[in-house]
Amino acid sequence: MRSDRVTVKNTDEDDDEEHEKATHPSCWQMSRYEPLWHFLRQEAEDRRGFSIAEAHAWLHNLLPNVPSKCPPADTITNNYQCAVNGGTQLQFTYSKGLAIFRSDCMTTICIIRDKVSEQTIKMQIRVEVTCELNHDSIDHCLKLIDPKITSMLTLETQKLYAAALKELESNNDDIYSFLSPANAKILRDHDEIYANAEGQFVEDSGVLAILENLLLARAKLTGKSTRGKMEAIKELISSDYSLQNMQKFFKNAAND
Repeated sequence: MRSDRVTVKNTDEDDDEEHEKATHPSCWQMSRYEPLWHFLRQEAEDRRGFSIAEAHAWLHNLLPNVPSKCPPADTITNNYQCAVNGGTQLQFTYSKGLAIFRSDCMTTICIIRDKVSEQTIKMQIRVEVTCELNHDSIDHCLKLIDPKITSMLTLETQKLYAAALKELESNNDDIYSFLSPANAKILRDHDEIYANAEGQFVEDSGVLAILENLLLARAKLTGKSTRGKMEAIKELISSDYSLQNMQKFFKNAAND
């Protein structure tokens, strides 16, 4: 997994680094599938310290369906997979004085950094946040969402062809005699194509939001501008989409 990582830890414990590497005998693990996004590393140094219950409260405030009560364990690891963006993952491991977030989606990391910072401010914990980013994760995320985009664009194209062929059929009783096999199949499948395409519009699917949020998150974490790039994403999808073109767009945006 091309992951980034966020670590939140105390500064007043001499053994923090060894603590992070330790294998804890008591461990509670849970797997869920939730609509999450990307991964990041964040380090926070806290002079007062935080308990495992306080770290669990961060998770409870970040994600749905997390029990409010912290499980009785020395170290807890939770794993999540996104249900809407192709399957990016999030892992959160925490114990007393140490919390580590790992993800393969930069959007997730950006959200976690901001939300945990808000929580630590409310708790009056002084923290220093360090994000470790793997920029290869951008291509990884674009590959995950590509099948969904390609499928929706294919359906939209087939719908346009089916409508045009249906109109031709209404004016020609022998249309199948001169149609190519591919077009003949589209015409025969007209009703099925329309049924499959119902509600499947890129603009309304959330796909644009996923791409825009990914672009915004990377810009926020790296100090880049997104001026003019949101409209460019929409234009690329509507006129010249391919995975390679979208990856090239994100690479060029990173260098602007």
